Amino acid sequence: MQSKTLKILSYGSMAILILMMMAATFVERFHGADTAQRVIYHHPVFIALWAVAAISGLTLLLRRLGTKRPVTLLLHVALVLILAGALVTHLTGRSGSIHLREGEPNATMELDDGSSVELPFRMELKEFRMEYDPGTTQVADYVSELVCAEEEVTISMNHIYKREGYRFYQADYDEDGKGSILAVSRDPWGVGITYTGYLLLLLSMVGYFFEKGSLRQEMLRATRRSREPGRGRKPWAIVLTVTGIAILVIWFFGAFPKGPLMPVLRSPLLFLHMIPIMVSYALFGVTTILGVVGLLLPAEKSDRLVSVSWRILLPAVFLLTFGTFLGGVWANISWGNYWAWDPKETWALVTLLVYSFALHGKALGVFRTPKAFHAFCIVAFLCVLVTYFGVNLLLGGMHSYA
Repeated sequence: MQSKTLKILSYGSMAILILMMMAATFVERFHGADTAQRVIYHHPVFIALWAVAAISGLTLLLRRLGTKRPVTLLLHVALVLILAGALVTHLTGRSGSIHLREGEPNATMELDDGSSVELPFRMELKEFRMEYDPGTTQVADYVSELVCAEEEVTISMNHIYKREGYRFYQADYDEDGKGSILAVSRDPWGVGITYTGYLLLLLSMVGYFFEKGSLRQEMLRATRRSREPGRGRKPWAIVLTVTGIAILVIWFFGAFPKGPLMPVLRSPLLFLHMIPIMVSYALFGVTTILGVVGLLLPAEKSDRLVSVSWRILLPAVFLLTFGTFLGGVWANISWGNYWAWDPKETWALVTLLVYSFALHGKALGVFRTPKAFHAFCIVAFLCVLVTYFGVNLLLGGMHSYA
C-alpha cells in the first residue's frame, strides 16, 4: 500500500473519529448515555475506525523508521497498546454490580447487560455507614464492612477490594442505610495491556526531552545565548511568559471544585491529574494569542511565530496527555473503569487529538503555511473552551463539577 493511501487512511479515520466523538456527547445529552454507547462508542464502525487509524498510522511510521527518532516510534507503539488494551477490555472484560443487605449473604453479580452470574465466593454485609467531616454534615466517605469467604473486608471510596480477579468498588447504598451496592469488574488482560501502554507513553514523553536535538536541548541553548554579553531577553519571550502566567492563574481560579470535596475526589491524584491539564490549557491559550498575532503580521514574521508556537504546543500536548491518562488510572482505582466516555473525558481526548494534528506538520502539508497554522491554533482552542466550559454548562456528566 502506498504511503499516500496510508496517510489518508490514518489521518482521515482519525478526523472521522473526532467528529463522531463530538456528536456522541450531544447524543448523550439529549438521548442518554446508553444510546450514545450503543450507536457510537460501542458500534462496530467506531471500533473499526480506531483499528484503521492505529494500523495505518503505525505502518506509515515503520516505513519512515530511518527518519524518525526511536522515542517517536515508542510513543506511537504505546498509543497502539492502549487502544489494544481497550479492545481487549471491551471483548473480554466483565462489569456489573452486587447488592448486599446486612446479614444476607449474596454471590450474584448483576452484569451491565442485564444478565447475572454467580461469583465463586459469597459476600455478607455487616455494616454500611457514612463518615462525616468533624463537626459538619458533609459526607467524607461511604464505608461498607463485610465478610467475604471468612475474610473481614472494608470497602470505601478510593479503597477497593480484590479477590480472584474481581475488583469491588463502593458505588451506592440503600436509603435506609442497611444495604450497599458495590460495582464489580473483572478484566484479567485488558488493564495490564493498557497500563503497559501508559508506562511506555510516559517513558517516551520523558525520553523525547533528553534526545539529541530535542526541544529541551534547544531551550537550554537558547537560555545560554540569552546570558551572553550584549544579548538581552527578547520582548516576545517576556510577553509569552507574562501571558502564560496570567492565563494559568485565570484557569486555576475556576479549575478545582468549590467547597467541600465529595468523597471520590478526596485523593492526592486529584491535583496530579488536574495540574498538568490546566498548565496545558494555559499553553494552548498562548498559542491562540500567537495565532491571532501571526495572522496580522507579514509573512516572514508570521513564519517565525510558527516556530515559537510549535515549541509551545509540544509540551502542551504532552502535559494534556499525561493528565488525561493519569485520570484514567485514577478512575480505574476509584470506579473500576479507566475510561467511561464521560463528556469531559471525551472532549479532553478530542482536544488532544485535534492538537496532535499540528504536531504532524511534516506529514500534513497544510501546516507548512504559516497563516494556516496560526488559524488552526485559533480554531483548535475552541475544543479547550468546550472541554472547560461547554461540558459544565451544556453537556453535564460525572465531571461537570470541574
